[in-house]
Amino acid sequence: MQRADFWSGLAVVVFGFVALLWAIPNYAGSNPFAQMPPELLPNIAAIIMIVCGGVVAGKALVIMLREKIAIVSKDVDWVAIGWALWPFLYVAVAIWFMSFIKITWFGAFLIAGMLILLGERRWYLILGCSLVPVAMLYFLSVYMMRVGVV
Repeated sequence: MQRADFWSGLAVVVFGFVALLWAIPNYAGSNPFAQMPPELLPNIAAIIMIVCGGVVAGKALVIMLREKIAIVSKDVDWVAIGWALWPFLYVAVAIWFMSFIKITWFGAFLIAGMLILLGERRWYLILGCSLVPVAMLYFLSVYMMRVGVV
């Protein structure tokens, strides 16, 4: 478990640095009239990711060094790695598919499908978790922008 925590924390730290040093400066955009710069919130989130990932990786590293556990193992469970990658493939295919259709209403099916594939069978939970975010996005984009709030 400690090895997985170490590598997961390290991956979060690397992703936070990539976001902080490349993605946010290149894609956050600019708005000279904004009270809050558009890159401020993503920068804060990236710093939080770096700190939290560093804490997880550091704690796991200390435990692994204390218990003399190797950081890298020869025993790789490829089936477990393949099983862990299918949600990423699901989301990648969904993003590609969403580039051809209206994103707002497809989001409910995307979230519901992921919940069903992950084993959720309570219909009220599937409906709530899939429809509420889409309805809130619709409300935000249609009604709040129309009155000039956002």
